[in-house]
Amino acid sequence: MALAKRGERSYFEFDLSKSKQFQRVGPLTLSLRKADTKHKSYDVEMIVDDNQLTKKKVNLYEPIWLHTENESQPVQVVVNKIEKNEVHGYVSAPKYKPSELAASGANAGAVTPVAAHETVAGPNPPKPQQEPQSQQPEL
Repeated sequence: MALAKRGERSYFEFDLSKSKQFQRVGPLTLSLRKADTKHKSYDVEMIVDDNQLTKKKVNLYEPIWLHTENESQPVQVVVNKIEKNEVHGYVSAPKYKPSELAASGANAGAVTPVAAHETVAGPNPPKPQQEPQSQQPEL
């Protein structure tokens, strides 16, 4: 059940017109700066976790993967139509927050992320002792 929930995503479709104004789309805030119909590419600015990011010359159908602070899985932005001064696409985000996944996984054997496991030997594990090799004279 936890794995099934982990794979479920929410989809938010959007139509962006070229503007300096930002538009809220699901968990992101986007602004189209340039749409190039000849080369099928676009420039976009995003606000993610209070940081303003710029992606230039992103191709049609090219996914933009964003790892945010509060999500365990990345958010994906895909544009599937580029017109003059306008683009159409979608934002795909995880449907469940990590806390919701942990709560449902606690009942059915939780899956712990790899980063949560502590290493047994620490950062510098001891190296195994090598036995001294006996040197034989060459003939």
